[in-house]
Amino acid sequence: METNIRDIPHVEFIAQLVRHLVSVPLSQVQSTKRGSVALIVRLVLPNDEPFPTIDLTSFAQLKTPASLVQVVSAFLNKPALAAAKAQILFIQRAKYPGDPWSGHIGFPGGKCDPTDASDQATAERETQEELGVDLTNPGDFLYLGRLDDTCLYSLFTPMRMVASPHVYLQVCRDTPGMAISDEVASAHWVEFDHILQAMARPAQPFSKTYRSIPINIASRLFPAYRHLRPMWYRLFERVVGSMHYTVLSLKHTPQNSIVRTTDHAAATTESWCGSMSFASDTELYLWGLSLSMLSSLVDLSLPIKPRLVSRAYVSIASPWPQMEPCLWADVNYALNKAHGILWSPYRRKPWYVKVQQGPQGRIVGNNDDFFRTYFHVLRVVFPLSCVCKAAIIGYLSKLAISGTIKLVKLLLVQFSEHACISRLCSI
Repeated sequence: METNIRDIPHVEFIAQLVRHLVSVPLSQVQSTKRGSVALIVRLVLPNDEPFPTIDLTSFAQLKTPASLVQVVSAFLNKPALAAAKAQILFIQRAKYPGDPWSGHIGFPGGKCDPTDASDQATAERETQEELGVDLTNPGDFLYLGRLDDTCLYSLFTPMRMVASPHVYLQVCRDTPGMAISDEVASAHWVEFDHILQAMARPAQPFSKTYRSIPINIASRLFPAYRHLRPMWYRLFERVVGSMHYTVLSLKHTPQNSIVRTTDHAAATTESWCGSMSFASDTELYLWGLSLSMLSSLVDLSLPIKPRLVSRAYVSIASPWPQMEPCLWADVNYALNKAHGILWSPYRRKPWYVKVQQGPQGRIVGNNDDFFRTYFHVLRVVFPLSCVCKAAIIGYLSKLAISGTIKLVKLLLVQFSEHACISRLCSI
């Protein structure tokens, strides 16, 4: 029996998230190209409701995972927060010519600096620079932990970079004043209910509720020929088509938004996603790396079994990227079947954890991430589809040639018989 997930108090999601952040082993990826982002959660009460204070005394003394869970649980269990609504902070990056992330929706953060002491320090420094918000102030924010490292892949090429997501909880009523930098176009607090709605009603590939961003495969594999467009490039582009990445639409409101510029609905400029918009006056369009991070956060915060959400629910980042439905329906079918099995909620954290012994004898998680699992499957399914299509085309061509030869022979025989009859009649 399915449960209306939107009826569950939001504080239960946060309490479950904290418990899993401190208990589930992390999956960390070693890479010199690293970045960090901050996923900031806040609880909102009506203006006339008093906001409770959090007692950090025991946590400040012990600094242990158990004390963190105890402090956060005591804070969330206060009656005043029973009806609180959770919100998550998203930003839209400013639009700059040549910037591959121009206009994209994501979380505050950026590349690691050699002077940063840790990935967490990077997330806090970048948030300070981009939004003017000090995440290290204990009176405003509490660090809950980090999610699994998320890897950026590019079609069939190796891993490009690693992003480390860090989760913070705002523990005061009013968010400190934001001073948005030139790197950010706008900041938006999005209701957690909109994310829960996407979980309760998962979109099926290419259905009416399905939204995607098409990425031209030829331009990604052969960027040097994108403007020259030789004949072989155009043929490859027509045959292979685009890869459609899933988009999660998130509604936002003016009262929960801070906009630095007024052109946030304009298209991006020279982005590798092409000329498209990632935000409108009412919605944000989240996809790719940021959507994968949000999916990891939701996985760890779900207080009920995934099968009680919806039978069709796999993850909020689902489905996997789809190829052209007309040209590669067989590939999409195989991908979606594999997705339901290999990326089932019961094959992911916190329900399933692959562990190994890491540095200094620590137990670390070794789970695959969303896109790595996808590309592993695609590297098997796509070549098999090409071989099968080539075999079918070859077989049909052989039948066509054989049929053509038989037809020609039949016509020649009939022509010879007709010629003989004509000669006999003339005699």
